[in-house]
Amino acid sequence: MLSNITMLKSLSAKAVIISATLAIALSGCQVKHEKFTTKGWDDGDGLEFPRREGMLDDLLATHKLKGLTYRQALGLLKYPQRNGVGENSMEYEITRKMDGIDTIYAKSLVLYLSPDSVVSNYKVTEKDNKEKLRLKHEKQNAEKK
Repeated sequence: MLSNITMLKSLSAKAVIISATLAIALSGCQVKHEKFTTKGWDDGDGLEFPRREGMLDDLLATHKLKGLTYRQALGLLKYPQRNGVGENSMEYEITRKMDGIDTIYAKSLVLYLSPDSVVSNYKVTEKDNKEKLRLKHEKQNAEKK
């Protein structure tokens, strides 16, 4: 009887530990949504901007991007990571996941400018290269054999 109680306590403790670990792991995967601020948007080291993913929805919902002048866009979002020469655009990197030197996933906000440097349109772009990288790794492994 005593061993059954001990065994139940042990199983209960394991269940609590597993549940807590799972909860911590899942909470780390979720994006923390927050109110857009220019300072928060620009927070980062120039390569990563950890708060942008959480601010993107609020930015798009509460700020009218179309119609902003180039200077107004810079005032709101600061300097972009890339400027499109051919299509006259400004690209703000939201998130990027890497595998060595290869990009696995990238998400950006692209503002398109009219000839008079006014935001005429915008879109959120996502590039998922997981399948392409899987094929690349398979090819590299086949070449090694």
